[in-house]
Formats: sequence, structure tokens, C-alpha cells
Amino acid sequence: GTVYSASDIAVDVWSGEDGSHLHRIAGHTDNVACLAVGTDGTLYSGSHDETIRVWKPGWDGSRLIRTLDGHTDVVESLALSGNGKMYSASDDMTIRVWSTVDDSHLGTLEGHTDAVHVVAVAVDDTVYSGSRDFTVRTWSGLDGTPIRTLQLYAAVMTIVIGAGSTVLIGDGNNRVSAWNGG
Repeated sequence: GTVYSASDIAVDVWSGEDGSHLHRIAGHTDNVACLAVGTDGTLYSGSHDETIRVWKPGWDGSRLIRTLDGHTDVVESLALSGNGKMYSASDDMTIRVWSTVDDSHLGTLEGHTDAVHVVAVAVDDTVYSGSRDFTVRTWSGLDGTPIRTLQLYAAVMTIVIGAGSTVLIGDGNNRVSAWNGG
């Protein structure tokens, strides 16, 4: 297997077998903030340069396929769904929806009033977004319709989808909360 890590404005590629450094992927003009890997091996990198880069890894390096533009601030988090979509969370207070088939922009989820730090997708394609506005919002993965808003007491820093419908939320006060997202 292969392991990817963000390193300043590049992505380093490592061997999962022996830990050796295979190569470096360069292309962003500012720090890389997040990574996601599709089931077909496609690599997505989000950056402080407000873009998402789509890479096709190969044995001799990685080739840039496309640059996805649209965010107006740092891309903080990426999440892939099982239904051919990728979600990108940004400090511009939005979550953008992209097709993983042709990399087209499918829509924008709006409602947060501060930077969106994290986006996650459950197996049922429910989308969870966490923000510096102290909320977790849920959205339909089918059409982007808002489902509900959970008000917290600190900025949301991370979301992990657990077994069943359990959602773990890490906040800026160093707390982890469990929420039944179903």
C-alpha cells in the first residue's frame, strides 16, 4: 500500500511496506491542509491556496489531473462519499460538492456563519460539517438539503463517524462528545 502525508506545499508519498519515501508531489502554492484518497487510488489535496488538486498516482510519480477552484479561503477538510461525490470544507464558511466522476462542481452547502473546519460523510451519505460557529450541521447527501443543526459550546475541530449512527465530535475546548446522528 501507499501512505500520503502533507508537508508544507507538497504531498509526500511513502511505501506502506517498508516506510521508504517514494516521491514528492508538488503543485500547490501554499500549505496543504487535507488529503483524501478515492477507491480507485485518485488522490485529492486541499490547500491554503484555496484549491483542490486531483492527482493520479503512478509507479513513476503522480500526475496532476485537474485543479478545482471555487473556494475563497483555505480548504480545511475533504470527504468522499460512496455515491460519487466529494465534499470540501473551507474557511469561506461553505462546503462545496464535487463529482468524483468528472470533477465538476455540483453545488454549495451554505448555512455556517464562520469557518468550516471539517466535513465527514456517513455510510448512508448523510453529510456532517463542523464549524468555528460552534455548530455541527447535517445535510442530505442526495440533494444537499439541511437536516438539522447541533449547537455546541466551542468551535468544532473534528468529526468521526462511528459504528451505527454514532458521531464523535471534537471541539476547541479539548472535549469529545458522542451524538446519535440517526
